[in-house]
Amino acid sequence: MQVFSTKTNKPHLYPFLRPHDDWHGYVDFEPIEFSISNNGKTWHSIYDQPDLDGVLCYSHQPAVANQANEYKKLGLNDGQALISSSYDQRELKMNIHFVGMNESDMYLAMDALQQFLDSRSPLWICWDDWPQRMYYVKAKLGDPNYLSDQGWTCEVTLTDLIGLSRSVGTTGDNENMVKGFGNNLPVEAPTYSFTTNNFTVQNTSNILIDPERRGHPLTITFEGSSGGNMKITNKTTGDSFTYKKAFNGKFVLDGVNPEINGNGCLADTDYGVITLQIGKNEFQVDNFSGTVTFDFAMWWLS
Repeated sequence: MQVFSTKTNKPHLYPFLRPHDDWHGYVDFEPIEFSISNNGKTWHSIYDQPDLDGVLCYSHQPAVANQANEYKKLGLNDGQALISSSYDQRELKMNIHFVGMNESDMYLAMDALQQFLDSRSPLWICWDDWPQRMYYVKAKLGDPNYLSDQGWTCEVTLTDLIGLSRSVGTTGDNENMVKGFGNNLPVEAPTYSFTTNNFTVQNTSNILIDPERRGHPLTITFEGSSGGNMKITNKTTGDSFTYKKAFNGKFVLDGVNPEINGNGCLADTDYGVITLQIGKNEFQVDNFSGTVTFDFAMWWLS
């Protein structure tokens, strides 16, 4: 997955230059490249937008999780009981800088930035100094702070609708999944495809993966055969799911929606749901022979 620009002449902080070295392409701070995407798969870098030449991000705010809790008074009990807890939306800040040739150039650059970030629908955004994480945001540009008749700075407020960051890529494409620091990845890269009946699935997220109550995508694919009553159990969480009929081919449990060879089959199951606890999840599969594959995104607080 290509997230950032493939250009070799991206803008950088001035290095030590000799008198006759080419100084073009260097600026007095280290820019941070960012890319946006409508679907989290096809990305467009700001460096690949010709009319944004010289429009550079110089900082973005670290994300802090915003937990929203609901409480209720129960009878005469002391205090209150926790009814529900979820991560609420939050605001991230990004700061943009531009210096052009003249006043017209300055105004055109601001207009181009607005067109790049403006969308009626939320966008995914990713920064190259935090490359394994993307955020689902709505962008709002603040009024520009004019430095002269050639340049400005602008603060962009990004409303993160989910309140968590998501991995760029999923375990289903683990070889191309964007890796990075701070994502709890063990020294030995985990595998997510298994041919045995007992195995361990690593959830390196900061949260429980829950497709039913939290809406986290989780697809488990069984390719092989079963004589009936195929059962998968997460022994760590106690969750289980059973498909009652015999089959040969592909069975897919997409969140809470099961399919057998492309056809819905919820009525032939026990309506179970599989979740993934933080860290290691010990699984057992009964009455099935073949390959089991887990495809899900990681989710982090920051």
